[in-house]
Amino acid sequence: MSGARLTLLVVALLGAAAPGGAAKSDSEPELTILLKPMALDTAAGTATLDVTMTVPAMDVAAGQKLFTQQNMAPRMAGPQELADLTVSDAQGTAAIESDNGMGLRSWTTKRGVNGTMTVHYLARIDNASDGSLSSIPHVDGDGVFGVGNMLLVAPMTDKRYRVAIKWDLSGLAPGARGISTFGTGDVTLPMGSLSRLTFAMFMTGQIKQAPTKPAGGFSANWTGDPQFDVAGAMGWSEQMYRFMSRFFADPSEPLYHVFLRHSDVNPGNGVAAPHAFVLAYGNGTTAEGVKTILGHEMTHTWTTADFGKWYAEGNAVYYQAQLPWRAGLIPIDKYVRDINLTAARYYANSAINAPDADIESRFWSDMRYSVLPYDRGALYFATLNSMIGRHSKNKRSIDDLIRVMVARAREDQPVTEQAWLELLGRELGEKGLGFHRAMLAGKTVIPPSDAFGPCFRRLQGKVRRFDLGFGGPEVKRTTVIELLRPDSAAARAGLRDGDKVEFRMSTEGVFRDPDQTLTVHVTRAGKSFNVTYLPRGEPVVSYRWERNPAVPESSCR
Repeated sequence: MSGARLTLLVVALLGAAAPGGAAKSDSEPELTILLKPMALDTAAGTATLDVTMTVPAMDVAAGQKLFTQQNMAPRMAGPQELADLTVSDAQGTAAIESDNGMGLRSWTTKRGVNGTMTVHYLARIDNASDGSLSSIPHVDGDGVFGVGNMLLVAPMTDKRYRVAIKWDLSGLAPGARGISTFGTGDVTLPMGSLSRLTFAMFMTGQIKQAPTKPAGGFSANWTGDPQFDVAGAMGWSEQMYRFMSRFFADPSEPLYHVFLRHSDVNPGNGVAAPHAFVLAYGNGTTAEGVKTILGHEMTHTWTTADFGKWYAEGNAVYYQAQLPWRAGLIPIDKYVRDINLTAARYYANSAINAPDADIESRFWSDMRYSVLPYDRGALYFATLNSMIGRHSKNKRSIDDLIRVMVARAREDQPVTEQAWLELLGRELGEKGLGFHRAMLAGKTVIPPSDAFGPCFRRLQGKVRRFDLGFGGPEVKRTTVIELLRPDSAAARAGLRDGDKVEFRMSTEGVFRDPDQTLTVHVTRAGKSFNVTYLPRGEPVVSYRWERNPAVPESSCR
């Protein structure tokens, strides 16, 4: 996890998009979505998206749920509104009722809905409701961005459909375009689950693009005015994506869209989905920072899985700087720094020995558990890399196993923990399986000296334990300081019990760097001010890696 990013891991395959009008058979029902953006007011930060969704082959009894919509996200001031919502089928208009839920809103039908269902509504987009996730619908410059689960209702059906996405841009100024995760303009997706719409991303308006004329699968899109070198960062990312596609043995380069939108609430955060990523930019966003984020997030295009964060996030951290270095896009010292920041956060984590089974229930509330599978997973893969190299006399590496898992996903075969364990067992036998079980049980992972290749060697040292200085384990929810520890750096910096605090930088990012100070915005007795301190406690044993000067860099990639 880099910065305040939240990675949404979606395992539904998107399928290849084809231009609208592709032939279909009667056995392939087609769901149609018509998107008409209008009433765009850049100054007010408001817009409306007129949505018409036509869904064939529905069979919903009276009193049952018709569809749902995600209407809230962290720190939103109010729900994402869907106005003037109507439903009809061959019998005419159907009366519906909403539970007005906050978070996930549901609608039920008062009579049976059968055959082709048409849903029409207006999605009202208002920047005044913006929250901390970059995927929240937002007006930026002369355009609008949003994610599927907030802009589109999700029909309550497990049927598979072709999906036709169509744009009506008559409500925008000339030159406007519409782009989604699936491609530019009108697209038709092959038969598949509707879950692929959940985190699909959409942008419309006066869209700027890099490269200006995409020649491969990569493109970056934005409608605002980022104050950093977008072209430079996206040119680097395009090269990185092309290298990754070759590395993971794609038959052809798949689509990948980066969407950029402004945020005053939480600049620097990003949300990942299959074949797409949205980054919120703002004060402090730099081209170098964007490159670091995308090195991690683009890996998810190939390695996402739903059987453990240790796998999907662990291998993304393992590769996030390694592949750019192997591609010749970053210097070796930057790669070494990335290794050491990951190791430092892992060994400084007081929950280092928590079993994997405890992570899911605490992931969103306890910062220690939020970062643990990222760091532990990365060092797990590094350790396996060394074990496989030694076992095969350097003829194989962890790359070979990961590529098999990627190929399974590409061929629509199950990508499961059992599939991974079968690979691991064939490669390393009980020794590999035993190491895997120990990792899941929470045993400290200490990669061998050569885990990252012969160019690097391991050193032992000390790192100070990360310690905010206050609160219990659920520190991610802290808004008022309590349980301040008198001997902590926070107390020495002047924080007090009862202070209202707002974190204006990523605590996860500060956790990763032992030398990074933390600034909190404090409100006390009607006065507001900032307090900056180094959130560290007692020293603990740690490991880091350095360049081995006896081995030429050319032999390590």
